[in-house]
Amino acid sequence: MFKITKILAFILAQFIVFSTSSQANFDKAMEIYSAGEFDEAKTAFEALAAIGDRSSLFNLGVMYYREESVVKDPVKAYVLMQIANNGLQDAVFTRTSKSIFNNLNDSQKEEANKLFSELDPIYNIASINGNIFPKPLSDEDCAPEVKPAKKITTRYPISEIRSGQMGVVHTEFTISPEGYPRDIITTKSTNKNFTKATVKALKRAIYTASTDEKPIYGHRTKFIFTIENDRGNDAANTKKLTRELNKLEEAANAGDAVAQYLYASRLNTFRHFRSYLKKVDLQYKTANSWFTKSAKSGLPHAQYEIGRNMLEGRGCEIDIANGYKWINAAAIGGYSLAQNALARSALSSSDISFEKSRASISWLRNSTQSEDYTAKLLLAWELSTSNFDVLRNGEEALNLLDSKADNYFDEVRIMETRAAAYAESGKFKDALKWQKKAQKMANKLDWDIPLISERLSLYTQNKTYRGAYY
Repeated sequence: MFKITKILAFILAQFIVFSTSSQANFDKAMEIYSAGEFDEAKTAFEALAAIGDRSSLFNLGVMYYREESVVKDPVKAYVLMQIANNGLQDAVFTRTSKSIFNNLNDSQKEEANKLFSELDPIYNIASINGNIFPKPLSDEDCAPEVKPAKKITTRYPISEIRSGQMGVVHTEFTISPEGYPRDIITTKSTNKNFTKATVKALKRAIYTASTDEKPIYGHRTKFIFTIENDRGNDAANTKKLTRELNKLEEAANAGDAVAQYLYASRLNTFRHFRSYLKKVDLQYKTANSWFTKSAKSGLPHAQYEIGRNMLEGRGCEIDIANGYKWINAAAIGGYSLAQNALARSALSSSDISFEKSRASISWLRNSTQSEDYTAKLLLAWELSTSNFDVLRNGEEALNLLDSKADNYFDEVRIMETRAAAYAESGKFKDALKWQKKAQKMANKLDWDIPLISERLSLYTQNKTYRGAYY
């Protein structure tokens, strides 16, 4: 049983207010196109076409007709436009595609018929709608969440006990191949005292080491700090909470994409208060249904959430390919967490190409514009350790690391990244100093990380490290 008297105000106020429209992603793609950045625009239109955006598919056809970032192909241009217009019958789409078709010769028209039969199953709305959305599963049927080898014990901040304050801290972190919680981020927190207590406990946690020696990115969990029950106030606040949820659900049912996203987010948060909200369906699959409705309307936040849940199998079957389609769309919409996810996925690949590396750096540069420290850290590491000479810039990496890490808590990684940046800049004395600090901090936490010693050895020989962090 959880007490909600003191924590209610925090929960109801923790979600930011923002605006959106069903054209948010497409408008962003058009900005890129209008700026003449045709390679990026093509990527954007392809990503949005993959989730059923007809305007993006049509504009992809335009690019094939105008020879923008692709070899001119009027046949493919016509076919993509036709698929985009199928069942829609937009006047502009119809007029444009008809004009292109009339200028095709007989051979090209025959080729267009064949190409249509190949591309229509991929791009038509019915086919996309049949595959792109999550396939729901009950909580009981989903794969169990990763658990620590032993229970994580948090110490209640004394100052908060004295004031009767209760707290919630939402965290995300990477489980390293050795089983340590790394890259700890607090996405929501009642206050800094609860954050400090949570991070301190997490750093001492141990998870089962990865069998394939790969990290588990983006593991999510919440920490609830509660005091003994106050039944009278709890009952009153439960009614207030229920009214707030009902009001938000009403707006969500009316088609408000932001309300749908917020309602889904709150359902996930309130899973910890099931005993008070017995009449509310708090299954992950229920929240997913609202995330999906919001994602269909073009809200990048919701697109990212539903994509991520599909990758993890949270409330649905695991679907890597379609999960990344949603994350791609969210990244096009400018959502920094989605941009980070795409970059991290590419950079952790064992066979990363120059194009993938360059694209990842581009995503991270976009993400840093939102003052996202994690993006700056990831970018700094890549600028310091990339296998491709033209992509490295140690001085830029050092400048990025001067930013304040407000909600990021992995001092070891920050120190190692600074060391790598100094090494890339040819300042091996400084590189050694920061790498030794990282090693000392890891030892203090009882972390046995072979790569720390490996990098230290390289800097001792005035050599740089190349490759992924984990």
